[in-house]
Amino acid sequence: MFHQLAGLEVASDRLYQSIADHADVAGFSHQLEVESDLASPFTPSEMERIAQSFVRSLKVMLFDLAPDNFWEHQLAKYYAVTLSARETQQLVKQYRSEILIPTSRVQELRWNFVADRLPDLLPAVRAQSHPFQISNEAMVPAFLPGDHVIAHRVAYHAAEPQRGDVVVYRYPDVKGTLFLHRVIGVPGDRIEVRHQVVSVNDEALTEPYIQHTDPSMAGNVRDNLGPITVPPDAYFVLGDNREESLDSRFLGPIGKAHILGQAVFIYWSVDPSSRTPRWDRLNQPVQ
Repeated sequence: MFHQLAGLEVASDRLYQSIADHADVAGFSHQLEVESDLASPFTPSEMERIAQSFVRSLKVMLFDLAPDNFWEHQLAKYYAVTLSARETQQLVKQYRSEILIPTSRVQELRWNFVADRLPDLLPAVRAQSHPFQISNEAMVPAFLPGDHVIAHRVAYHAAEPQRGDVVVYRYPDVKGTLFLHRVIGVPGDRIEVRHQVVSVNDEALTEPYIQHTDPSMAGNVRDNLGPITVPPDAYFVLGDNREESLDSRFLGPIGKAHILGQAVFIYWSVDPSSRTPRWDRLNQPVQ
């Protein structure tokens, strides 16, 4: 019964909204201003846009990327030490009407849970994600320099990267440098590049996401490679902006152990030249 009530709270987004209401939006906005070295401070209307973007980002980071049933489990544990089984049953039965009353018992419990338990729970949820700032043009047009991306750190703990996934990783022999590229080949795939056309297992890929800035050059590994077979537990990755990317064509396949996570969405973006926000890129899912 405790889990049933917790499930209703999570499914209705009431718990998420309460967490968002407790969030320090002003502090987040100030941090973005300072870190981004903006040409001018946020206007009141821009502050409102930041607030809306922040709330949507919270939903992704705290709920979409949380472990399965994390919030349901934590809320049910809280109910178990706060409510009797009989009261819980009554709240489940009357839930639809209870959530419409500002002073309802359900709302009181929700707010107390957020105030009492959230500080201890946030580190476990935040550990699921990793912020990453794009600093080069290797993934244009999908990612632009100045984009701030969230990567799902545990996306591949129980699953394997798939072709088309955009992954954040570190080559073992390139100290401290993080890369973000698209998976093109998985273990066992036969990869070949001929005149800038990539083939996987003898089939030319259709790649609507790529960009070419130079014509093909004969004898250049950038445009002509292989065939090579991707080894076990490794992945062949390429940048979408093919002539501006240092990737598996030059550094070889990347071992799964060095993949830090899957890029899932852009939560902030600033044009490095004008130092102005790119508002149209906020909260864009990775494709």
